[in-house]
Amino acid sequence: MTIAIKAVIFTESSRNVGGQELQLMQQMEALQQQGIACTLVCLPGGKVDAQARARGLTVVNAAFRNSAHLPTILTLRALLRHTRAQMIICHSGHDANNAALAARLLRPRPFVLRSRTYLAGRVKPLPYNVLADATMVPSHYLRNALLANPAIRPERIHVVYPGIDFAGIDSRSQQPLPEHVARWLAAGTGPLLLHVAMLRGEKGHLLMLEVLSRLLPRWPQLRYLIAGEGEARAVIEARIAALQLERQVLLAGSVLPASCLYRHADLLVMPSSYEPLGMSQIEALAQGVPVVASDTGGIPETIHHGDTGLLVAAEDVDAWVAAIDQALSAPERMRAMAAAGARDVRSRFSVAHNLQQILALQHAFATRQS
Repeated sequence: MTIAIKAVIFTESSRNVGGQELQLMQQMEALQQQGIACTLVCLPGGKVDAQARARGLTVVNAAFRNSAHLPTILTLRALLRHTRAQMIICHSGHDANNAALAARLLRPRPFVLRSRTYLAGRVKPLPYNVLADATMVPSHYLRNALLANPAIRPERIHVVYPGIDFAGIDSRSQQPLPEHVARWLAAGTGPLLLHVAMLRGEKGHLLMLEVLSRLLPRWPQLRYLIAGEGEARAVIEARIAALQLERQVLLAGSVLPASCLYRHADLLVMPSSYEPLGMSQIEALAQGVPVVASDTGGIPETIHHGDTGLLVAAEDVDAWVAAIDQALSAPERMRAMAAAGARDVRSRFSVAHNLQQILALQHAFATRQS
């Protein structure tokens, strides 16, 4: 397919950096490597703003105060007109709606592609049927969840698996650990459970603390490293103290790149109660790290149970205790599964394939418009 596109605008109204925001920045970098100019429009002063600028990306700030914020719409319209962008990729609710409204003030108008990585609350058809020209979701699970509302047009919802920069992960995996993490790891010798996720209730940190406390009589040297930030930090800290797990658990905060942690882990755990797809388990498998994850949401699209990792019933403490005990008891088998997982994920979640799908959606829109 010939790529006619010359410029793309990305929008993000979140302040924090998680998997979606990192994916956005990676897409910008990959498109720029193909000669496509990219600009990110985001809130001023947040972590997204800071990290994007640190990576050398072009950033414009906007307020995104609500879903129809006139100053933001005018900023986006002026930027779209100046760059002559043929596509605008948006994510969160406020930025997606403002982007769609700005695009409709131009002729010819750019293709509006919404990235929907999460569902919370009631799904309304207007953003999918009217405001966005297409919506990309990271899993068949999430597509089916959206289409549970029969009013949403299925031809507007497309599964686009995220692209993962495996070469970059390979390189960054050899970078030194943050000093506080290195000190903590050096102080112990037991098996290490690694959990890379934002600190939110559905990510399963509290469940893992219960699991850890029950495993300690059999695995007294077991350690649990949590990498991530979020609103649940205080709750997690309180539970660590209540279970007297201060010596066994490190709340490491945000560790970027997280890939430097993988080579130290015996298991990557993903005990989420809700997960549209998940990224850390894919990255860990690519590094040959064994994975134990919840059998929920889109996670089973990334792990073949018993072949490339272990899937466990979400929120079932007994099942998680048994699964981790099984995994720790059979390290060679787990490493063999992880090696098979590495071959699998590297073949299905490449950056090139992700961009090919995105550009194909834009091309289809441009063809219909011509």
